[in-house]
Amino acid sequence: MNELLAARSLTTLPVVTLGGDAVAQIKDTVFDPAAGRITGFTLSGRGLLSGPLKQSLPWSAVHALGPYAVMVRDARALADTSVVVARREAQQGRVLHAKVLTDEGAEVGTVLDVIVESGTTGRVVGFRIAAGKALVQGSRRRRHRVYVPRGETLAVSGRALVIPADAIRFVADDLPAFVARIGAFQAGREGTAP
Repeated sequence: MNELLAARSLTTLPVVTLGGDAVAQIKDTVFDPAAGRITGFTLSGRGLLSGPLKQSLPWSAVHALGPYAVMVRDARALADTSVVVARREAQQGRVLHAKVLTDEGAEVGTVLDVIVESGTTGRVVGFRIAAGKALVQGSRRRRHRVYVPRGETLAVSGRALVIPADAIRFVADDLPAFVARIGAFQAGREGTAP
């Protein structure tokens, strides 16, 4: 598995051509929750006072995603913003601050971030959540933040993200431990497939 990155950490990463030219920086990450993949990025100009660009970066034009830059072949990779963000679809794909529910009806927390795999897949592998008391027992004064695998997300809207109930058995407290938990979760899911 490639390195895991939080979607919020991608904000302000430079978009760099294979020739070494920085052509933009990431403003927001757009993903398709049903497919579990990044569909692209909205962009802003380079520099402190630069505003949003009228161009975006579709995932199909990304050469590679890394912790320090998003690589594209050349500046022609940028496209009209409507290619990446269709208003209706983008509204349905919002997950930040949505409640996390299991398919058995338990509320287990609230989405804080989306965890993606670096490289060329653009795959969403899980979520960082503020765990509810149904997931983590303990003090209510200290909100516990954990990572939970995506599994086959059943539903997502601006209000709720529904995950398989067995995903909560593979919760991790930090990103390095989450890598192992995802491997175990995926191995367990493959072992139960008919």
